[in-house]
Amino acid sequence: MIKNKKQYTMMKKQLEKLLTNIWDIKEILQKENNIQLRLQLGTFERGLVKLQNELEEYEKLTSKSLSWLEFDSFKDDMNKAIISFRIASDISQKKLAEEMFIQEQQIQRYEQSDYLSASFERILQLLEALEIRMILRKDFKKDTFKTTPANVWELSDEIRKRGSILQIAGEE
Repeated sequence: MIKNKKQYTMMKKQLEKLLTNIWDIKEILQKENNIQLRLQLGTFERGLVKLQNELEEYEKLTSKSLSWLEFDSFKDDMNKAIISFRIASDISQKKLAEEMFIQEQQIQRYEQSDYLSASFERILQLLEALEIRMILRKDFKKDTFKTTPANVWELSDEIRKRGSILQIAGEE
């Protein structure tokens, strides 16, 4: 995950180099069939997709066009969510550190370890500084989940993400 503008700039440069390498390999492969180059091309193309996805994610987070951002603890990496909320809020690591009365390097260390080294108290302080409202929910009607087809829940999640609300029997 790209965590700041410096990393974003570095990744853009890597993207340019990767595209050049892919183009060069394709040029050579048009002239001769080289199995090692074909394998290298496959590796580069997979790396390209991953890199493009990371760049697109960062660009989306920094676009200021988001009206809300949601993460599901069962599906998503909550550590990544914290970093995503910071980026989407247009709060630098330095500004966040100032709001939390700690050194910027500490935020950098936390993000480098995906906040695994942060205490629960520090995470709560961080959520407050980022103005993140966290809702904890436990579904006690487990029979409802067993009898409802999985794709109905996926549809419900998708409709919510689009901004419409869909209530399904047994769901609050």
